[in-house]
Amino acid sequence: MDRRRFLRWAGGGAVAAPGGTALARETRADVLLDPELNRARGDPETIERTVDHDAVGYRASTGEVVENGRTQSFEDWARLECGDVATDAVVGVVADRIGRDLESVGSGLRSLVFGFVLTVDHNVLRNRDGEVISEPNVPVDRLIEAAPRSLTVTVALDGGGEDREYTRTFPVGVGHSEVQYL
Repeated sequence: MDRRRFLRWAGGGAVAAPGGTALARETRADVLLDPELNRARGDPETIERTVDHDAVGYRASTGEVVENGRTQSFEDWARLECGDVATDAVVGVVADRIGRDLESVGSGLRSLVFGFVLTVDHNVLRNRDGEVISEPNVPVDRLIEAAPRSLTVTVALDGGGEDREYTRTFPVGVGHSEVQYL
């Protein structure tokens, strides 16, 4: 290979790699590649939660939040709070879309290659003999169709002379697990 051909090839690769990474982050290809998760197919959902600054001890002068004796920047606190709000809300969103209360369906956050993924978990529990003692009242395929493809959470800190807000979007994956007592 001559030098010019090599430089064109190497330059094209250097340009394609960041573009491919940006595309993968946007499409969240890591969710599709995880054998334990299926990408949710429902319409995206948005949730807003407002927290009174007195409830968490917001210091407007430094932009810090004090909660449970721990001081952290507003951005760090809000990033964690968005995760808590998302995991608390996603099963309710799915239940509303399906039109019934869900049993043995949980939620969580999972860290994948391109960041966190909000999960809707279809859980089957078996006793020591392998008999099912708890299972969801909705098939996993129905959860995949009803769960939002993404959940955008906005956390707002209200009052104290300075209102602040932070928004974070989580892709949603639906997983199935079976657990048996030993």
